[in-house]
Amino acid sequence: MCEEKKTGYPSIDKPWLKYYDEKALHAQPAACTVYQNIYRHNKEHLNDTALEYFGVKISFSKLFEQVEVCAKALLHNGVRPGDCVTLCTSGTPEAIYIVLACSKIGALANFVNPMFQPTQIRDRINETNASFLFVLDKLYSRISSIVSETCIQHLVVLPATASLPAPLRILSNFKDPAVPALKQALKTDCKYCLWSSFLKTGSSSPSSTEAPYQKDTPVVMVYSSGTTGASKGIVLTNDGINATIAQYETGFPEVSRQKKFLHIVPIWFSSGISISLLMPLCLGASCILEPLFSPENFTSDIEKYSPNYVFGATSLWLYAMEHLDKNHDLSFLICPITGGEQLLPETELQINNFLAAHHCNCGLQKGWGMCELGATVTFTSSGITPAGPRNKIGSTGIPLPLATVSAFDPETGNELPYGQRGELQVSTPCCMKEYYKNPAATAAFFRTDDEGRKWGHTGDIGYLDEDGFVYILGRAVDYFIDSNQKKNYLFEIENVIQQNPAVDICEVVVLNVNGSLLPVAHILLKKGFSGDSYQLLKAIHEHCEKMLPASAVPCAYKFRVSFAVKPSGKRDTEALTQERTDYLSIAGDEIRSINF
Repeated sequence: MCEEKKTGYPSIDKPWLKYYDEKALHAQPAACTVYQNIYRHNKEHLNDTALEYFGVKISFSKLFEQVEVCAKALLHNGVRPGDCVTLCTSGTPEAIYIVLACSKIGALANFVNPMFQPTQIRDRINETNASFLFVLDKLYSRISSIVSETCIQHLVVLPATASLPAPLRILSNFKDPAVPALKQALKTDCKYCLWSSFLKTGSSSPSSTEAPYQKDTPVVMVYSSGTTGASKGIVLTNDGINATIAQYETGFPEVSRQKKFLHIVPIWFSSGISISLLMPLCLGASCILEPLFSPENFTSDIEKYSPNYVFGATSLWLYAMEHLDKNHDLSFLICPITGGEQLLPETELQINNFLAAHHCNCGLQKGWGMCELGATVTFTSSGITPAGPRNKIGSTGIPLPLATVSAFDPETGNELPYGQRGELQVSTPCCMKEYYKNPAATAAFFRTDDEGRKWGHTGDIGYLDEDGFVYILGRAVDYFIDSNQKKNYLFEIENVIQQNPAVDICEVVVLNVNGSLLPVAHILLKKGFSGDSYQLLKAIHEHCEKMLPASAVPCAYKFRVSFAVKPSGKRDTEALTQERTDYLSIAGDEIRSINF
């Protein structure tokens, strides 16, 4: 256990350690490949269910068998340790076989985001010199126009129905037949083949497929969003992912064998591959694979499969609140989890009340992190420790036992004491190795302090309290400079607007209008609001004028019935910046419609 704080600085005092026992404080990440880690944890439980896919249960025995078959086929076709294998797929059993096979033979599983523009997918593939591309048949249209412009020599088609029984495959293919262009390519282009044909090529390969473990070896690559420039490859290592596994294994006993984890976060995010898949698999939980991300599937999967762990963005839980059968019993939930976007205390309490009304014995658990840091950095828990509960309303939890978090002054770089906001930086063994082939960006993301600790810049503004709980206020880049050269954070404007009890969600974006930067507010009202929306808007505007600098008061507002959602489940704020019509502007007592 840690001592009482002495300095007032989080990185020195580490007050969060009082919530962990000795086992968690001395967690030792496994020095092996991710494949070896998962195998060693489950080799005595081969009959347990590892994966469930549309009701089909796949045991650990079957999982390891398919990984070996895939590994032999990769080796037979020339893939060697250090090579890159590219995947454009969602979370199907075949995707998991490929990832673990890559880990086993020492290759890098490169997950391109199928939501990228085709040209961006092309560029990401070509910079890896990958010879293999595995693509889900339902996503083929995303890459069909650029395959001929890439370095790919072998394109393996993964049928979404490959792991289903024959009758279900036939029925599914009848309802949703293959794209004609893909069927033609499979017939005429020698670089194309089906998954089943690919696996057969390794039948005569040598018996040994396992590459020796080497420290700091890349195993998975995911990508940054690319919204502010070219997307960057985020290289995750065996050691980093094993560090994540070790911290959950020792610090959060809620994750345990023969429990069920709903895997719905897209696999091309680190939270989708590391937190929602590899970690629970290693600890013996079965992963229910949902390849199609949507609020509707999120809710129906909870009703259908009764998973013990469910990780979804706040918007998904809000959707479930509105659409889950009001009599559905949620007592099976051990860890309802959210992360990825701001969660207001009032919203958190609403979701907690919803869960309690459906007989869930624990409240909503929260996490915070980023792909570059291996996904989760902080987490809450429903358990009570000798030091007290590991959850506070409004916080994103405490740092994982091997992580260090603190706030730093963005201007001076000096660490800030408890309660003072600054840029949150993180030191963790789970972090990425590098941005792929981008040393300049890697150097900009990391810094090394005088003690030799490596810190990652999160770009989030927040603070820590005296117990070590982390609070996120907003993104450091979400601001604009007014005519007086003052920095105005958008989250400060949002917080003022959300003080009105009728406001459910608010997103503020900045429009560039003839060279001027103008803040506009998008507002979603609470369900059941029946008042005068114009009078409400006047009240909101007057409150903004009272609480904010004049330059930060929104110049226009828009009431919405919903927000667009990204594939990650986060609200799509970039889409809001493209909206230029149907705003409401206030001048004195007059409210008028305005376009930009």
